[in-house]
Amino acid sequence: MMTIQKFQQLYQIQNQEMDELDKAIMLVQVFADMSEFSVSKLKTSEFNKLCHKINKSFEGFDKELINGKPKNIIKANGRWYFLNMDIEQLNAGRYVEMATYCKDVIPNLHLIMATMCTPMAWSWNGLKLKKFKAEDHSKYADDFLHADFNIAYQCAVFFYALLWKSMESSLFSLKNQEGIKVEVLQRILEKSLVGFTPPKWYQNLKLSV
Repeated sequence: MMTIQKFQQLYQIQNQEMDELDKAIMLVQVFADMSEFSVSKLKTSEFNKLCHKINKSFEGFDKELINGKPKNIIKANGRWYFLNMDIEQLNAGRYVEMATYCKDVIPNLHLIMATMCTPMAWSWNGLKLKKFKAEDHSKYADDFLHADFNIAYQCAVFFYALLWKSMESSLFSLKNQEGIKVEVLQRILEKSLVGFTPPKWYQNLKLSV
């Protein structure tokens, strides 16, 4: 499983300016969970074979992102969370928080998930919602570092779509409460999915982006 944390590490490496061989070595270390020493001991043929495997994995991963769908319930670090896709259920503070994190989606993806989530716990009748505690946001975010990136990606894009569609109505009323400038948030959201692979369901949405 490609976790949010691992994808963030690969993303950071990929965007660094460095020698391509050094970059490939670092990508192999992260992707294959190998130490620098272990990678250095690989034969050239073994290293090239592993690089080829990584490329093939990302090709398949890209297809998963295109064909995936958002989910409401996700397991992260052994804990269950409900992901709230209803914009109207967010208070002004969490609304602004979400838009702020969208300035840099991939590095902030675990924080975005933590803002969307409501923790859950098992009961005699199955999983039940618990109270979201703002002071536990960082704890939720730490859990989401271990969540499936594909699922988180789908949820983030879906929420982005809803956020954009509600921009003119919801944020217009919120700006008077929180001093929000709608045009600033619009510019943030316009850039939030740059470089992302849009899922099929997102491509079919009619959004002004």
